[in-house]
Order: sequence, then C-alpha cells, then structure tokens
Amino acid sequence: MALVVGIGVVLGGCSTPAPEVEKTPSVVSEAPSPTSTPTPVPTGPVKPERPADMDRTDEVGAAAAATYFLELYPYVMATGDLEEWGQASMTETCELCTAVMGHVEDYASSGNRYVGGGVSVDVLKTYALDTLYGGYPVDVKVAQDGSSVISPDGTVMEEEPAEVSELRVEVIHDGNSWRLAGVSNDVQGS
Repeated sequence: MALVVGIGVVLGGCSTPAPEVEKTPSVVSEAPSPTSTPTPVPTGPVKPERPADMDRTDEVGAAAAATYFLELYPYVMATGDLEEWGQASMTETCELCTAVMGHVEDYASSGNRYVGGGVSVDVLKTYALDTLYGGYPVDVKVAQDGSSVISPDGTVMEEEPAEVSELRVEVIHDGNSWRLAGVSNDVQGS
C-alpha cells in the first residue's frame, strides 16, 4: 500500500505592506556532495551459508551436512545452480539427487521457474557411523513452504502445499567432503 501525504501551506496577507528589505545573494558551496553506492539487494533465493561444523568428520559434521543439503534444495530448484549439488550428490545411490538434477534441467529447457519451497530443518537424531556403508544416518524433521512451478507465460504448472515430514538423510564423508548418499522417509518409529 502506498501512502501519499499532501501538505498544503496557506499564506495569509497583512493589511499593511511589509517593508522592503534588500536581499544579498546567497553563496552556495560547490563542494561535491557525498555519493553513496546502493547496496545490491538479492532478487532471488539466497544460497544458504555452509555451516562451519561441516568441517568435522563425525556425527556433528554429519548432522550439519544433512541440514545444509536439505536447505540447499530450494535454492538449487529456483536458481538452477547445480554446481555444489552435483559435487555433493552420490547419484549412484541418491534418487533425490538425480531427480533434482533432472527437474532443474527440465525447467531450464522449458523456461519454467520453481518458486517457494523454503525449508527449515531440525535434526531429530544422528546415529553412529554405519560401518557397512561408511556413512551416518541422520533423522530430521523438515518443514517446507508451499511451492509452485510457473511456466514462461505465468501459468501455474504444478503446486505443492506446505508440509512437515520426517526424513532419513544418509551422508558419507569421502575423506575430502560430505556427500549426500540418499534421502528417504525410513525414519525410526515412522
């Protein structure tokens, strides 16, 4: 809503004329006025900040990595920036990773846009290292905002309501960085 404020000034006259006063010219300084450079404001989704705990290779690092990868999801979907997602994804085991890359490529070729879908993640439980596959299972509760896929002409192609779900995120540290091995709804007690 725009607020418009109008100010009116009414000047009244006097019955007797005011004496004339000789005016001296005013001096205006020619000093340059300070200029400020506007701070750019992000126009789209902002990439989440990588948590410092991802430098750890234990359960704390695993929980941080699981959280970060899920928070990265809506950014990747909206921007098409697959660089970090692709590096972190173990496409041979992670169906979600592969599906996200496929959706992003489809949106890019069709001109469709992904809007919304922001997430907040709460870690429910981080398990000890699973020596069978060398990774950490992390159970999380994810609250995701509603999202839409919009065509180039503005038509809503797909729409998903907001939802809260519990997920099992499997992450592996490969000696250099955390990798996303899989995401499922196979949470203990579900």
